[in-house]
Amino acid sequence: MIILSSKMTTKSLPKGKTMRIQTGNPVSGDDFYKRQHLIARIWDLIESGNHVLIAAPRRVGKTSLMYYLKDNPKKNFSFLFLDTESINNENEFFRRVVNKVLQTDFIKGSQKVFSFLEKHKPTIKKVGPDGVEFGVREDHDYLDMLSRILKATACAEKKLVIMLDEFPETLENIIDDEGENEGRHFLQSNRELRHDRELCNNVQFIYTGSIGLENVVSKLNAIQTINDLTRLKIPPLQTEEANEMIYMLKTNLPFELSKSLIGYMLEKIEWLIPFYIQLALQELKFLYRDEKPKSITKSIIDRAFDRMLEQRNHFENWHTRLRKALKASNDYNFVKELLNIASEKDTITSNEIFNLAVKYKLEDIYKDLVGSLIYDGYINNEEDNHVYRYNSPILRMWWRKNVAN
Repeated sequence: MIILSSKMTTKSLPKGKTMRIQTGNPVSGDDFYKRQHLIARIWDLIESGNHVLIAAPRRVGKTSLMYYLKDNPKKNFSFLFLDTESINNENEFFRRVVNKVLQTDFIKGSQKVFSFLEKHKPTIKKVGPDGVEFGVREDHDYLDMLSRILKATACAEKKLVIMLDEFPETLENIIDDEGENEGRHFLQSNRELRHDRELCNNVQFIYTGSIGLENVVSKLNAIQTINDLTRLKIPPLQTEEANEMIYMLKTNLPFELSKSLIGYMLEKIEWLIPFYIQLALQELKFLYRDEKPKSITKSIIDRAFDRMLEQRNHFENWHTRLRKALKASNDYNFVKELLNIASEKDTITSNEIFNLAVKYKLEDIYKDLVGSLIYDGYINNEEDNHVYRYNSPILRMWWRKNVAN
């Protein structure tokens, strides 16, 4: 049950701070809701020299957090952000990282790097205001080049944090196109780079993605290649944070929302991640504009939630992702039926899950499949170890309407 915090008074709310309602791309600047405890936690990890794995399901704000770090670096820190989702080859991965590194303040103006680049003119594609860009050459070792460039600029005062978004998708692409051995090699190459003694004090890595890296790596029996990464979980918003966020979004609304209506809306959302809060407010805004009611009521909020479920583009990926990840038909059918039952009955028990595993002859691996659903944000068993339910009632309603039936 959502309870409006008594601490959240008008005086305690952030004066003059507003946010735009955005339900599409990751956000930055004033549109990023700054969770100070989360920002402090990741800075603690960075300043302690850790390599970080941001572990959280899709739509919780992982990419937006990395945008914030890049836009708000502390003294002597440079941040590089690279979305690697489309990459399907190890050498291409490191070529892209090299090109990004050469655009950072960490590198610009380095005489050693300039001398290094002079020796590699044949591989240079172009030179522009943003720096040097290397073209595609399959016979060139871009991992070695990256290592040499980083070592040429290493100094005690400066640190570079390389943030790699959708890294697990890159790993899956490599496995699909080149095989599991190449996937393991890719992971080992990244590990060796992290552990290079000439770099480890000056270069750090942050990895994240829409799917769980640990799930993909576990299937390769290569968990030792990432056991040096420190896990950072991004939990849902606390009720007080959700109230504060709504307060900052209210300037974009042509109507008033009472505390009781906000509480009612948050109870319906339940899994308080910024995306669902913004999506609910957006649909409420559209409905108000279409119908022009005198005021917002609980029934209007209910209808706004019904309209949310029609936004297939916001939810379809939860289904298509499973089709892509679970290539064995029995794996997919098992997971789909599990989620169907949980969507129709609100919960599913451990015994019911085991019976499904027997039905699909998956007794040896079904716990891994359930673990993937938990890690990727579909379900949880936090209230009772033997009872599983959806994290998001909204996703549960969408699944029941569009997949289960």
